This record gives sequence, structure tokens and C-alpha cells, in this order.
Amino acid sequence: MASVLATLWKDFVDCNDRSKDGSLSTEERLSSKRKIRGYLNRLINHLRKVMLGYENEQVHGLLKVMEVMAREIACDQFREEMMDKMLAIIEELCNIRYQSSVEEEEEVIVGFDDDVETLLDQLTQTSVKQFQVISIAGMAGLGKTTLARKLYKDPLIEYYFDIRAWTCVSQIYSKRELLLGILSSFIFDLKEEMYKMSGEQLGEKLYRLLKGRRYLVVFDDIWDCKAWNDLQIYFPDDKVGSRVLFTSRDMDVSLHVRAARPAHILRLHSKDESWDIFQKKVFRTGVCFFNLKSTGRRIAEKCEGLPLAIVIAAGLVKNQLSDSRWSEIARALRSFMVHDPSQYHDTLSLSYNHLPPPLKPCFLFIGVFREDYDIPVKKLILLWIAQGFIHESENRVLEDVGKDFLMDLIKRSLLMTAKKSVGGHIKACRIHDLLRDICLRKVEEENFGPEFYRYARVQTSVSPIRNTLHGMPLHRLTPRAVLGLCSPSELGEVLQKGALDLDLSETYKSLRILDVESIHISLFPSAAVIQLDNLRYLAIQAHDGSPHESISNLVNLQTLIIFSRKNILVPKTIWNMVNLRHLHIKSGENLIEEEPSYVQTTQNDGLGSLQTLSQVSPRSCKNIFSKTPNLRKLGFCGPLISSQGDLEFPSTGSLHKLEKLKLLNTVTYPEPTRSCNPILFPEMLKKLTLSNTGMDWEEMWAFSLLPNLEVLKLKFNACVGERWETSDTEFARLKILELHGLELREWVCCRDNFPGLQYLLLHHCLKLKSIPLDVGRILTLEVIEVRGCSMSTNLSAFKIKEEQESEGNYFLKVNTTTNRSVSPSV
Repeated sequence: MASVLATLWKDFVDCNDRSKDGSLSTEERLSSKRKIRGYLNRLINHLRKVMLGYENEQVHGLLKVMEVMAREIACDQFREEMMDKMLAIIEELCNIRYQSSVEEEEEVIVGFDDDVETLLDQLTQTSVKQFQVISIAGMAGLGKTTLARKLYKDPLIEYYFDIRAWTCVSQIYSKRELLLGILSSFIFDLKEEMYKMSGEQLGEKLYRLLKGRRYLVVFDDIWDCKAWNDLQIYFPDDKVGSRVLFTSRDMDVSLHVRAARPAHILRLHSKDESWDIFQKKVFRTGVCFFNLKSTGRRIAEKCEGLPLAIVIAAGLVKNQLSDSRWSEIARALRSFMVHDPSQYHDTLSLSYNHLPPPLKPCFLFIGVFREDYDIPVKKLILLWIAQGFIHESENRVLEDVGKDFLMDLIKRSLLMTAKKSVGGHIKACRIHDLLRDICLRKVEEENFGPEFYRYARVQTSVSPIRNTLHGMPLHRLTPRAVLGLCSPSELGEVLQKGALDLDLSETYKSLRILDVESIHISLFPSAAVIQLDNLRYLAIQAHDGSPHESISNLVNLQTLIIFSRKNILVPKTIWNMVNLRHLHIKSGENLIEEEPSYVQTTQNDGLGSLQTLSQVSPRSCKNIFSKTPNLRKLGFCGPLISSQGDLEFPSTGSLHKLEKLKLLNTVTYPEPTRSCNPILFPEMLKKLTLSNTGMDWEEMWAFSLLPNLEVLKLKFNACVGERWETSDTEFARLKILELHGLELREWVCCRDNFPGLQYLLLHHCLKLKSIPLDVGRILTLEVIEVRGCSMSTNLSAFKIKEEQESEGNYFLKVNTTTNRSVSPSV
């Protein structure tokens, strides 16, 4: 009924909207009026049919009002309030019709059309006769079971398969119960003797019944491959096209069960799809009142595309159809939703309960980040390491193990990808509000490290250190930030006030993380910080960020991040910090004190754990690389051009693990510069960024000799000259090429210069006329992104796309934005 009414109403509203077009002729207006009357008549006639057998005085009265209103609307007396009254009458009639009915509410299926088509094709593909396992994966509440049920009941599936069976697999399952569940799906009267059979006997019975027949068996909500390993011997492969369909929260389930193809991953719903689900759950007609549409859309959008959340939100407003109530719920939706956790707690908690022990603290730690926060994954992994959640495994470094943990949480649908780099690497993740509520409840249930939950926005007014902040216990603070997280919040306030010599040894003796990069202080708080000798992670923003020699007292420190408005001098005592893994300096040209005699007389081998060293002057790095053999990321900032005009920096050839190198030159040379000898670069280098090096375009050949180079970024005057002709140069393994802020006007190249290129990024190259047409013929190319360039460059990108589509290549994506201040003729 609802779908018919919604269609009739939509046709009526669309026709009514078209009739208001001022450009319509008199004849067209009359035609529109006739159509409006026709739609209204069909709507009322349908209502009369639906209400047959339910007639009473109230129903007759409501239908009579509908007829009067329909005449008024058809006579051009339309008002939105009148439309809402008509919708309210339809809702009331539907409620009368179904109030006492045992008919179940139809499942809301929105946004799955493409998924249904894809999966139906996989399930009924006549050309594939072999038995296949197919899986649907996604987070809890996303609609996996709903989609599987729609497929299961599809007429094509009913026709195609001789036998269909459905069973639900719980975390703790019984082989015997699963077999009985499958058998009962197509044997409607199980004999008593079957209930007395053992698991092996039931399995043999199932095998015999399936033998020679084309069957589909659905395993709903399977958690791992154990259940399938126990049962797969009972599923014969007679090469007749039989299928098994899994639904799972684990995106890797298809790998574990040797599925025919990777899991079909369900996405979160779009805003429009979320709105459609919301309307259908709130209104029997599936149509929202005009006066509630704006507020209703806000509520639906706050559910972040998760059907489970949308259903809960719809339940909150369903019987409270007032604008003031909806506005109240829209303002504090999460508070209303978590007020009754019974609607989602059990379902979502299963995902947490199923986590391996090492992953549980990593998930619980996510709760320290505020709602709707895009969590930088690099920072998250470093914080996990600082808290001791990550341990080295099979000679793999902590950071790589941490990446595996992150991917495991994403594959288990507990975290969502928020941002990706151009190359597809995850830069930021986030957690859905409902899962975050589960996280916080588990924190409280398990008394998980309350000291972690001391992240908050730093206040401008400073209060003395105490057990509560603003009347709330510190361990119950909701994480908030302006520029990022501040932890501990009250310590950040003290440092901001300038109490840098405060005695912190007792209060914060066990503190592992001091993250105050979101606040600004005047000086690096050495006197206060050195007392925290258990620190593993320290992030500071200071006007003068140079640390004192006493920084070496932090013998356990793993990550040191310094934001400063002045150039920083890192004291030579840094060489005593043998556990330091990452030194991020974010300012200008920074120096590291280094005395060869001092380094040689120390009892340690230097910073053997150091993996990241960023934005340091090349003048302070001439003799230190023998003491940092495990560097993976390095950034130079300073004079990088010799007096003869050559690119020059300390040789990194001995850094056999170095993968990323950034070169930022600070002294401009009056003429185009020359490249350095490629032997200065380590063999394993994968990513190279050049800025302000002023190189002649002809020197680019040198970088093509780097055997493992995958990413090349040329930024802000990295190369000078208006023409780049690549000639016969070949960047054999290059996947990403970014040109940013260059004076390039003409680029001449062919596809053989970049045989493996996947992403081409052109940003703010204002003079560039066009992209070489042959670039589009690179077989591996996936994306061309043009930002802030001329109109002609944009047009050339679309011309490449059109040519590729004419040749059958529909995989190339072109993303552009135009710099409106630049004319196409530039």
C-alpha cells in the first residue's frame, strides 16, 4: 500500500510543481490541471479500495474531507499547509487500516538496487557451473541481512535454484543446530528421528538431499571461517551452479573461506538514500510533511548513512509530529539515541566481543577522540605505540604492526575510512556515533585506563589542578579540541598560563602522552616536562620551541613533535634518547647539535630506533646518518644549492631503509640549477618531494634513474622554465606525479615516459596550456586531477577522457576545479 500511495502522491506533487511554471501556455496549464485532478482522483479511489471492510463514521468523514480538499487543490487553491493536512489524513487512514493488523511492516530497502543487480548476476551466472561461495560484508546495522533476504526472496532466485536454505550463525554456534536449521528451511516437517541424529548423521542427510540439485544456502552473520570449515564437506559440487552466500562484518571473510571473489562491501547510504529510509520508517505513506522536511533531513543526515541509526532516529520522532519536537531531537540527536541503548547495544557489542585481545585496547582508545572527528591514522598509531598497545612481531617494526591493527579494525567494520591519499592510503579514520557510544560503555564496564580520557578543549580561563574539571570527573570528559586534542586537559591550561616550572612529578608520574599541540605557549616547557620521565609521546606548540639539554632526561620518549614560530636548535643530548623513533619539527630551518667526538664516546650506538627526521638543516646532518641507520622518512630544509648551481645535500646513500625524502631549498639561485648525482639517493627511495630547488627541466632525467621511485612531487619553483620535454626519459615505476605551483607553460611527453603512472595531479600551474594527449593512453592511468589551473588545461583533461571513452576505457576519472582568475588564453 505504502509504495502505491507514495507513487501516486509523488506524481501529483510533480505535476502540481510543473503547473506553476510561468512559461507554460494556456493550453499547457489546462492540461496540467486535468492531470492534477486525475492524480487526485486515482489517489482517493485507491484509498477507498484500501479502506474496504474498515468503513465507519470516522473513515467516511476523513474520505469526505479528502474529496473537498482535492477539489480545492485542483481549483488552484493550493497551499503547503493544505498538502500537509491531506498527508495527515492519509496517515490516519493507514493507521486505522493497519492498527490491528498482524501484517508485518515491510522492510525498508533503499539504495541497494546496484548491489541487488550485481549479486543476482553472480548468484545466477549460468556460465559458471562450479560451486561458489559469495559474501556480503559491512558494519553492523548496514543492511547485510536485509539485502540477503531480498536476494533470497527474489523471483529469479526462487526459479533458478531447486533448493534454498537459510541459517543464522552466531558467535557461539553448534554444528548440529546449524545443520538442523538448514534442513528445516526446505523440509517443512522434520521427523522426530532427525532431532535425535548426531551432527555427522545430519550432515550426511544434507549431502544426500543436495546431491545433484542446484542449491543456494545463506549463512547469515558468519564471524569466521570455523563454521564453514566444519560444514563445507556436506555441500557437494556437482557443477550445476550451486552457491553459498555469506553475510559478515569481517571484510576479509571471503579470503578465509576461499570465496570466488572478494567480498561485496556494502557502503554507507547517501544523504538522499538516508532521507528516503527515514521517510519510509516514520510515515506509512513514505512521504514527509512539508513543514517537517528541513528538520527531518537534518536528523537523517546526522545518522551518517547507517540504516540502524536511521531506524532508531525514526522511532524517536514517529509519533511526535511537531516541528518543535523534531527540532529538539535534531539539535541533540545522539543524546536521544543513546538514552535507550537496548536498541543497538547487543547488536554492536558483538563486534567488540569478537575482537582478539590485542585489538580491544586499541578500539577502546578511540573513545578519547571527540564525536565526528576525523582521526589522523599516523597520530593514532603513534599514540597506540606510546600506550604500549603495540608490540613488535616477526621482526616487523611497531608502526607496521600498528597499520595492520588499524586495517583489522576497519575490515571488522568497527572503524570507517574518512580520508584517503591520492595513492589510496588511509589518512584519517572515524567511528560512527553508535559505535563510539559502545566504546565508551565498554571503557566504563572494563575500567579501561581512565587516565586516557583526559582530552578536552583548552579553556582560556585557567583553573588550578584538581580531581574534577568544570565539575566533571576527569575520566568522564568528552574529548573536544579546537586545533586538535589536548591531553591532559588541565595540564594544557597550566602550560598555557605560563606555569612552566610547576612540580608535576607526583601528579603525572605515570603519564605516557602529553599532547598539547592544540594550544600556544611561549617557551618549550623544559623544566616542567623533564619531570615526566615516563613520557612516550610529546607534542608541543611554542613560540620558541628549542628544547633544553635536559630533554634527554625523557629516556623513554618515542615521539617528539615540535611546532614553533622560530627556527629550532635541538641540543646534542638528543643522542642519548635511544628510544626516540620520530622527531617531527614543524617550523623553518632547524639545527641539530652534533659533535663527532661526543657521539663516538657515548655508550650507545646513536638513535638506532629513529625512523622519522623532518625539516632539519642539511648543515647539521653531515656526520649523523651513521648513527641513524633505520631512518625511513627524512626532510631537509635549508640551503640545498651549491655555489656552482648544483643540487647538494648530505649523502643519504647509507640509509638503506629510507623511503621518503623531502628537499626544501631556502636560498634562491639566480639561474636554473642542476641535479645531483643519483648515487646520493638511497636505492629504496619511493617518494621524493622537491620544493624551490629551481632546477632546469632538462635535469629531470636524473630522477628517472632511481629504481624504486613511485611518487614524485614537484612543488613551488621546484623546476623553472616554460617547457618540459621528457624526450626518451622513462620513469619506470612512477605511480604518482604531482606538479604544483610551477611556471610550466608547455609539456611534451608520451605514454612511454610514464608506463606505470596511475595518478596525475596538476595544482595551480597557472600558465600550463594543456595536458599532453598521449598521457591518456597510459594503460595504468586511473585519475587526472586538475586544481586551480587554466580553463584550457581543464578542457584538455576532459578531451583526454572523451578520447578514452570512445576507445572503450571508462575507468579514467577526471576531477577539475577552475581558477576563475585565469583566462583560457593564458
